[in-house]
Amino acid sequence: MHLTRLEVNNLRVIESAELEPRPGLNLIAGANASGKTSLLEAIHLLCTGHSFRSRRANEFIRRGASEARVHARITEEEGESVAVGIEKRPRGTRIRFAESEVRSASKLARRLPLVVIPPDSQRLIFDGTDLRRRLLDWGLFHVEQDYAGLYHNYRRTLQQRNAQLRSLPNPHALAPWDAELEETGEKLHLTRRIHLQRILPRISKLATEMLRLKVSIHYKPGWDETVPLSRALAAELGRDMARGYTGIGPHRADLELRVDGFAAHKTLSRGEAKLACIALWLAQARDHLLQSGRRAVVLIDDLAAELDRENRRWVFATLFELGCQSFVTSVSDGLGRDAGASFKGFHVERGKFVEMV
Repeated sequence: MHLTRLEVNNLRVIESAELEPRPGLNLIAGANASGKTSLLEAIHLLCTGHSFRSRRANEFIRRGASEARVHARITEEEGESVAVGIEKRPRGTRIRFAESEVRSASKLARRLPLVVIPPDSQRLIFDGTDLRRRLLDWGLFHVEQDYAGLYHNYRRTLQQRNAQLRSLPNPHALAPWDAELEETGEKLHLTRRIHLQRILPRISKLATEMLRLKVSIHYKPGWDETVPLSRALAAELGRDMARGYTGIGPHRADLELRVDGFAAHKTLSRGEAKLACIALWLAQARDHLLQSGRRAVVLIDDLAAELDRENRRWVFATLFELGCQSFVTSVSDGLGRDAGASFKGFHVERGKFVEMV
């Protein structure tokens, strides 16, 4: 999937912008606060139904405007061209896909797979348990049709159990939630385990190639999996009742990264950690392509930060090998010299985009 035309109206500093990106690499250059990240935010809004910078529409709608709009034409893998659009108001959202109204943003996200790599992506290594779980679940959401429903059911049951723990922590009242949490939690864990057994060697291989260091990744399910989840929950019941929330289970899952046998967060520099995180996400995109035959769109904000020229070239080479459409931002117009192949460049100033020749 790739965008062939993109129109953005009234999103932060962007009053009106029209771009025709290429299917491969697109470089967006401009000073800080010029609108580079806002363009990526617009693409994210189009593909997922929400912003990656704010959940409140009135925080990204341009001052003085009543709504933000992002419209695009996309070309799917089969060659079909489809119109997509989203309109965000403070009190409502309207989404259209191929001339039909879309009620659920999750359906939009499934049709428009998107990988987002922010400037501080190394947080995934240093302090990002939630970010590592998001990485873990991204491929499952896009490849396993039933995963989103299973994940939603688990989270709903977890919230109800936690509410019971906070209000009347009675073991008998918890029994129905424990039974449902065990059933959905074990299914969630098994689905993750099967998926990760396939993909983790690929992710480790790409990260090893990019870092030129031996990278290994291990799945930690959120409890001692040698014990059934039901027994683990029973053993933790007293502590759960004392703290008012469920302390173990798939919601506590994590990925442990090691480099040359040592914990990654104690070994890698910030630049190496950023490169590792890019490798992890691009490996997910590659696996998604292999499993579904569909390419994700890749957004990388401020690639040059923390990365030297050699490593930037590694990233570009991996993007070209992957074949996904990508949007990469930089404060410098010279980033294209590192690409080593054809690209389309845009310069942005105060929300106005100009194609570079």
